[in-house]
Amino acid sequence: MLKFGKKVTYRPLIISILFTLIPLIPAIKFNWPLAYLLSLVVFSIIFFVYYLFNLPTTFNYWEADVNVIRYNDMKKISSRLVMMLAPFKNQLTTIKKQDIQSITVNGKLANPDEVAVPLQVTAYYAVLTPILSMIKNPVTLELTMKDGQTISLSVARDYAYSNKKTIEKLNQFFDSLDDAQIKIINYSNHKISFN
Repeated sequence: MLKFGKKVTYRPLIISILFTLIPLIPAIKFNWPLAYLLSLVVFSIIFFVYYLFNLPTTFNYWEADVNVIRYNDMKKISSRLVMMLAPFKNQLTTIKKQDIQSITVNGKLANPDEVAVPLQVTAYYAVLTPILSMIKNPVTLELTMKDGQTISLSVARDYAYSNKKTIEKLNQFFDSLDDAQIKIINYSNHKISFN
């Protein structure tokens, strides 16, 4: 089974709560009503604004085996909210490979030997570099189904962290498809096979 991306975890909820503690501790200690309100605002901004809208970029998990592809369907805001509050209940949406009409590779897949890797001097840059790479170069597979539905599956996170391994996994994924049935667009243009 090939796995791409990262599953939704409790990280959005935990980070939101931790940042909420900054104004909440003085509010409790000194009984400041305004600090209670500020802690609620901090939680809302981090949880409902930042994480809710960035969830598809940060946590875009999908997996493929012989016959099916399972992925996180994050189109609806309500689905994202459920994933953030109860990630253990996250049910992956399943599609059959035989229902795929075409796959378009979007984004720039450069030869891993030609990709410049920035010098990661501090922990801040070590964390920030892959995130910026995912935002700057969102590599996705756009699946067009036989019923006309389109589904976007991201490989940007994997590509940002390990581009050679991601390209190997993409090659395995494309090799597992029925070439006679599924049209692959931009596969040769991106020169995915570098061997």
